[in-house]
Amino acid sequence: MRILEILRKNILSILLFFTSSIIIIGSFLYYFWALNNISYFILLFLSLISTTIFSYFIIYKSYRQETEERVTVNSRTKKINLLLFILSFFLFLFLVFVLIKGSSNSAIISPWHLVPSYFYLIFALFLILVFFSFYFQSIFSKTLVVLTYFLFFSISFFIYKIAFGYDQLLHQRALSEILQFGFINPKTFYYVGQYSLEFFLVKTLPFKLELISRVLVPVLSAIFVPLSFFKVFKNKLKFNYYILILLLLLPFSIFTYTVPQNLAFFFLAILIIFSLNRDFVSERKNYIFLSALALASFFVHPLAGVPAVIFVFILFLSNFKIIKQSFWQGVFKKENKTEIVKKILITISYLAQIFVLPILLFFVGGKLSWPQINFSFLIPRFLGQENVFLNLIYFLFFNRFYIFLILFLVGIYFWFKKNKEEKNREDWSNIYFYNFLALFSSYILSLFVSFSFLSDIDKNSYSQRVLIISLLFLIPVFLNLFLEIIERVKKQEKSFKFYSLLFLLLFLLSSLYLNYPRKDNYFNSRGYSVSSSDFEAVKLIEDVKINDNYIVLANQQVGAAAIKELGFKRYYDGWLYYSVQTGGLFYDYYLKMLDRPSRGLIEELLSQIEADNAYVVVNDYWWAYERIINEMKIEADSYYQTSDGKVLVFHFDFVK
Repeated sequence: MRILEILRKNILSILLFFTSSIIIIGSFLYYFWALNNISYFILLFLSLISTTIFSYFIIYKSYRQETEERVTVNSRTKKINLLLFILSFFLFLFLVFVLIKGSSNSAIISPWHLVPSYFYLIFALFLILVFFSFYFQSIFSKTLVVLTYFLFFSISFFIYKIAFGYDQLLHQRALSEILQFGFINPKTFYYVGQYSLEFFLVKTLPFKLELISRVLVPVLSAIFVPLSFFKVFKNKLKFNYYILILLLLLPFSIFTYTVPQNLAFFFLAILIIFSLNRDFVSERKNYIFLSALALASFFVHPLAGVPAVIFVFILFLSNFKIIKQSFWQGVFKKENKTEIVKKILITISYLAQIFVLPILLFFVGGKLSWPQINFSFLIPRFLGQENVFLNLIYFLFFNRFYIFLILFLVGIYFWFKKNKEEKNREDWSNIYFYNFLALFSSYILSLFVSFSFLSDIDKNSYSQRVLIISLLFLIPVFLNLFLEIIERVKKQEKSFKFYSLLFLLLFLLSSLYLNYPRKDNYFNSRGYSVSSSDFEAVKLIEDVKINDNYIVLANQQVGAAAIKELGFKRYYDGWLYYSVQTGGLFYDYYLKMLDRPSRGLIEELLSQIEADNAYVVVNDYWWAYERIINEMKIEADSYYQTSDGKVLVFHFDFVK
């Protein structure tokens, strides 16, 4: 019975460690061998063995009985809680039904076009019931928090039938190749952690690869992020629920769809959350768990994994023994050699946080260049041309820099105020602030690294990821800020609490709307999703091709569909025969063809490679679509159309 009780209380840590083990061991198997049926059993065996050892020596042998905060409620309150949960769960199922009903395989920019307006009202009612459950200290509160997070994180999963974004299909195809052949060449140093985890899940669970790939990050985040907070802050049970809902006011789009970078962000976020427990990080044995999370992040994507590993190293040095002076003090005082070496190592680690990521960007093809920064975000915006709800949303969006700056400054004030009030907290807690400063400095440096082979839209994507990593280290600051806000609201009159709840609902719905692609009178996310018409166009080309020595000029969506259907089949001078990379040679010519269709352009491109015919694919959502296809029909040898008429394929034949 004692074993079962220990497992019940530590199941979260055990599952996270097991998942991390799958990623770490699977990555080594992939690098030094392959992922196949034999390696699956080796992976399962080694992961179970390592998790069993971890569970026995780290959890069971060192287990200390802890008193749980139990909330006593009368029978009437229990009935109210049960009723609230039933109503909340019914609304949850209804919201999921609405999302499923709105799902589409068409080319869409925003999921919100397929969601009816009453969805927001039902969502607000669901949140109100959740708040009431918190108020009555319901035993179902944890479950309701997880359901709330799932709804916030899963909009794209339900709406986009095929995939959310271009990258998902590429990674699905890569894993399909691994499932078939055991590996893909060349064996890259990144992404393998996600492939190992998905390989294990596909082999273990009765679900298709496409489903697992799309739902992985949203489900993991919806379950493990809130439950990790509960695990860390179990002594403040009553207020955890409200704080976790307030955290959804912060940007959370990295948890809404599955790509390796987002999975790496997930493990980094979990690592930061667990490190917030001072008692947990003060015991050396727990660094096995923290190191596993950091290495999992590293093998999924080094861009997030390297800062995670360095952070664990800094955390370890700072806690054994905890340096009693502040970080920059005591340099010239007499100290033992261990403390001096420790401070030197910590300083080097922070310098590594600053410089390692920009250096890594050079290794993946970046070049030094002067950054082009748009300072329009500094201009305050006051809006009023749409409905009240949309005006509120975009007032928050366009002034997000100043809103974040105010929250950041207020949060830092309360953070350092709390440091002064609590003994022995300052040096440990300031680790997060120092990591933020170091990684924000790294972000500034990464702005000077340019990727000429990417389009203008994608050139800043790597530096933006470094910015996200730095902001993740502010989780403790905002957590403390929200706790302060809750404490102050509690002391106010009921009318103030009511209006606070009303504004919170509006802000939560605004946050939900802003964290997904949008197309309205204020903003256009522009990028279309991959559609069934794109897949049909790929199959059409395969059916009508005159030989295999052809290239296809198309947008990224068609290119992603081709990779998903046909794989990485053929290359010309290092370029895939479909134009999948914005900023690449083929895509540059594709844009030229859309601007001014010319047979001569195709001939010019084919002369640079060894292909003898080409197809140009035009989707009906291109600007000036009618002009483009009319001019293309004159230049092309022949053309074809998908069954729904949404995509035209033009053939240019130069076969001698």
